Amino acid sequence: MLGLIKKDFLLIKANAKSMILIFAIYIMLVVQGTFDVTFIVPLIGVMLFISTFSYDDFNNWNSYAVTLPDGRKNVVRAKYLASIILTIILGIFALVIGIGFNYIKTNNINLDENLSSLMGTMLSVVIIISLLYPIIFKFGATNGRTILFTLIFGIAGIGALIAKCVDMTYFINMVNTLDSYLPIIIPIFSAIFLSISYLISNKIYKSKEF
Repeated sequence: MLGLIKKDFLLIKANAKSMILIFAIYIMLVVQGTFDVTFIVPLIGVMLFISTFSYDDFNNWNSYAVTLPDGRKNVVRAKYLASIILTIILGIFALVIGIGFNYIKTNNINLDENLSSLMGTMLSVVIIISLLYPIIFKFGATNGRTILFTLIFGIAGIGALIAKCVDMTYFINMVNTLDSYLPIIIPIFSAIFLSISYLISNKIYKSKEF
């Protein structure tokens, strides 16, 4: 399985050069205050990792991988573990950069604000991974992205409609009340989302023909 994880990171490294320009543009926007670096860096990492699925499909990698010992189980496990490792590494990197930017701009280190922003981003990344990976394993990388974007826009539309029709004051107050518990709540919810997603992906991949 370590070989499978290494393979994904090598694919990310090969594709990272094409993301340097995008990253540089986002950093400029961060400097201008348009974006938060703790939001941008982990999401760019997710975009890079999703590209590994496309490479796998293009090179018919799965047809070979399933012939390896415990291939079906290890392929799914490696994808999730590599994603988690990459997200954590980029999250720490983004936190350090975010603290640095704040110190340069305000001569102050606002660790709580950066941590809160980072935790929200990490939860968003986990939700994207949890939703997207089972879809990709089922329908392939290209179709999976299309389905996910459709779901996101659909959920966003429904959420906007609910926000207009329903008084959200109680919900907002509840979220604010739970703010101090986020360092505990977010890891728990992340673990639950990823576990459920992994079980679904594993079941899909085990029964899929290549």
